[in-house]
Amino acid sequence: MTKLAVAFIALVSSTLSAQQYDSVTSHVIAPGVTHKRIVVLSGPWRVNLLEIDLRRSDVALIGMKAKDSFLGREKTSSMVARYSGPGKAVAAVNTDFFVVKTGETENNVVIEGNMSKGVSVSDSPFDSYNNLHSELGIDWKNHSWIERYGLKGKLTHGNHTVALDGLNFRPFRTNYVALFTPFVGDSSPPDTIHGDVATLPLKLISRNGNAFTFRTVGSVSDGSRASTANGGLLVAEGAMRDSLRAMVKRGGTIRVSMSLNPDHGNLRTVAGGWPRIVRNGRSVAEWSGIEEGTRPGFSVGRHPRTAGGVSRDGNTLYLMTVDGRRESDGGMSLVELAHFMIGLGAYDAMNFDGGGSTTMVVEGKVVNHPSDTAGERAVGSALLVVAGNTPKAKH
Repeated sequence: MTKLAVAFIALVSSTLSAQQYDSVTSHVIAPGVTHKRIVVLSGPWRVNLLEIDLRRSDVALIGMKAKDSFLGREKTSSMVARYSGPGKAVAAVNTDFFVVKTGETENNVVIEGNMSKGVSVSDSPFDSYNNLHSELGIDWKNHSWIERYGLKGKLTHGNHTVALDGLNFRPFRTNYVALFTPFVGDSSPPDTIHGDVATLPLKLISRNGNAFTFRTVGSVSDGSRASTANGGLLVAEGAMRDSLRAMVKRGGTIRVSMSLNPDHGNLRTVAGGWPRIVRNGRSVAEWSGIEEGTRPGFSVGRHPRTAGGVSRDGNTLYLMTVDGRRESDGGMSLVELAHFMIGLGAYDAMNFDGGGSTTMVVEGKVVNHPSDTAGERAVGSALLVVAGNTPKAKH
């Protein structure tokens, strides 16, 4: 790190530690859920903050995918509006980075305990090296962890076990086995198909959470798109193609089991983002380029930001947006964001998708000022704060 960068970080740390808010307004939008507006003229920063009491059984954090689909984009306010309960969605923020053209999110997707995308490396073209990105995991009792989660999966066929390297995701290597389900559409995505790929259609027999039982349908095909209509499709590349052929010869059922590593049990929600900015009460945003491959324009530049953090005792979740790209709204660097979150009380925190995607909805209305000239942007996913008769674990 250069002397100039060190001096900048020291200046930011000193400024934020001594900083006072110029104005704060606060109101309770549901028991255990408080919305605050914070203005810091020296930023200039206009911050919207949700403080959520994680000890309450009548508050839940529920992930939502745009249009409830693998592909597609939708405004955060629209996801809130179409939430049908139980309970009421009283607030929300945007979460994971996504492919602008398709709406596919970059990281793992777990909604109400069901994994619909599992990655062994984050599906991003923007990091400086392939790695796993930080995500917020929340279980059914509102225990929360920020980790770099990776898929841990296996296929069991008789006495034979094969590692599963991706769920609705093609790993960036030559030897892998991946499972595709109807969540991606009626056939395997185009980027899974080339001359070295073999596909094996599957018929879904049963599913219990993230454990599946399949039976093979037909034979292995080489280098062509194949249907997911019967419930599943295995795609293998390189040396793993022979594993698919062996499964067909032996017949019988194929069992698939999946979890995330680190393993925090049955997670209700996993909300993707990038990168972690606070660990154990200290900023780690300064090292995000080394740890998670961020680039200076993204990390050092001031942008609108969305972030999430958890208090040291695990009792409070902080969801925050800061506006930017206007004269009255300066945006924040990742270092500034980290120190602001620490000042709020976050012991661990991470960055979600920002820029024009940054959105907070409270009581059905967008309360921040999105930076796109067209207003609120359609995004790939959101995290909803649900209050009242919240949904309970199904398994």
